[in-house]
Amino acid sequence: MVKIRKRLSLPLVYLLAFGALIWFYQNSPRFQQYANVAIHDAQVLTYNGLNKLTGNKPTATEQRVDPTHTNATTTGSRWPHASATVYVDLSNPVLRSAAESALSQWNRTGAFTFKQINDKSKADITITAINENNDNAAGLTNSTTNAMTGYITHADVQLNAGYLLDPSYGYSQQRVINTAEHELGHAIGLQHNNGTSVMQPAGSFFTIQPADVAAVRKLYAQTPQATNESSSSTQQSIDAKKLSTLSK
Repeated sequence: MVKIRKRLSLPLVYLLAFGALIWFYQNSPRFQQYANVAIHDAQVLTYNGLNKLTGNKPTATEQRVDPTHTNATTTGSRWPHASATVYVDLSNPVLRSAAESALSQWNRTGAFTFKQINDKSKADITITAINENNDNAAGLTNSTTNAMTGYITHADVQLNAGYLLDPSYGYSQQRVINTAEHELGHAIGLQHNNGTSVMQPAGSFFTIQPADVAAVRKLYAQTPQATNESSSSTQQSIDAKKLSTLSK
C-alpha cells in the first residue's frame, strides 16, 4: 500500500510543479522574461551542438560598416551631457531583457547615464525592433545631430529580431546583450574600434571594455565642433545621414 501511494504521489508532485510553472509564466512578467531567455539560450546551444556533431558551420551574417567611420572611435558629436533618456519599445522578452541589461551595464561604468522613461515622446533615445532577414545587420543606430552645435539631438536604436532571435545564427543571450551595448555605444557617439572593444565592428563578441569607457570619457571631455554654421535643414539631414551607423 505504501509503495502504491508513493507511485501515485510522485506524478502528482510533478503535475503540481508543472502547474505552478505555468501559473508563474502567465502571471509574472519577470518570470516569463527569464523563462523566454532560458528557452532562447537552450535553442542556441542545441543548434551549436548539432552543428558540431554534423560538422556544419553556423549561419553567418554579413558585416555592414559605414566606410567613412571604419577606423574612427568617435565622431566628435555627442549629447550635451553624459546622460540621455531612453524609451524601450520592445515587447519580445528576450530583446527587452537584453536592452535593459545593456542600459544597466553602461550605467555601471559611470561614464554615461541612461535614464529609462515611460513617455516615448520625451525620450532622447528609442530602442525598437525590426525583423529583416535581408538587412544583413543584427542592429543599427540612426543618430541626428544639430549641425550648428555638433550635439546629438535624437537617436533610434533598432535590434534586428530576424537575426538575434533565430537560433541558427548563434546569438546567445549574452551576444544579444553585447549587440545592444554596441548600438547604445553608437547612440552615445562612439564609432567602430577594431581592438578589444564592444565597438568592434562585428558588434557582439565583446561586452563593454575599459577602452570603451575611456573613449566615452574622452568624447565628453571635449566640445564638439559645428559641422557648418550656415547649414540648412537639408544639410542637417545629410549630416544626420552621415552619422547613421549600420553595424552587425
